[in-house]
Amino acid sequence: MGEHKRSTGRRRLTVAVVIPTIPGREALLKRALDSVHAQRRPPDQIIVERDSERTGAAASRNRALERVTSDVVAFLDDDDWMKPNHLIACVRELSGPMGYDLVYPRPVMVGGSDPTATTHQGRFPVSPWGLRWCPEFEAHVRHRGSFIPMTHVVMTEAVKEIGGFRDGYRLEDGRYRGEDEDYLIRLLDAGYRFGHLDAATWYWFVNPKSTAGKGQRSK
Repeated sequence: MGEHKRSTGRRRLTVAVVIPTIPGREALLKRALDSVHAQRRPPDQIIVERDSERTGAAASRNRALERVTSDVVAFLDDDDWMKPNHLIACVRELSGPMGYDLVYPRPVMVGGSDPTATTHQGRFPVSPWGLRWCPEFEAHVRHRGSFIPMTHVVMTEAVKEIGGFRDGYRLEDGRYRGEDEDYLIRLLDAGYRFGHLDAATWYWFVNPKSTAGKGQRSK
């Protein structure tokens, strides 16, 4: 695959915070928005996409992406919230010398234990936090499942180039591939670079019924 290269120079990257939500979650949304307004590095856009027709996460994020005019998208689920340094730390890493196109920071877990797991040096399960992105991590995302939560920052041009999000689907082996996992794999297919920020910059509300970020810890 090819490798995308970009040069941000000293230009300040603009940032859009994108929050999909559904009716009935107004209190959660307010908390998420309060955390966005408290950022030390204020966003250039705040886009709330209300899915009143219940069209699903992929369609909601795609509608939001149509409104993004900023260089960077910072995704945030409506039941999660950011520490005040989230945007400034993530965008600094994104615009750094490594040339990352997507940066995922460490979360603080709320309401449950850490559901994330990956393969590292042949061992599974291993917590991904504090470990540099590597080919073994990429292989895990491709073949076992994603451990990268949706609260990450990514270059807008990367998401738009791959066509945004697609609905989840069932693989031949019976495993379900969600829209977020599919999106990450297509970014990797297009040659975009991932990087981990080993700083706890956001709060992740862990829904025990959710499979988000589990990296296929259990079947």
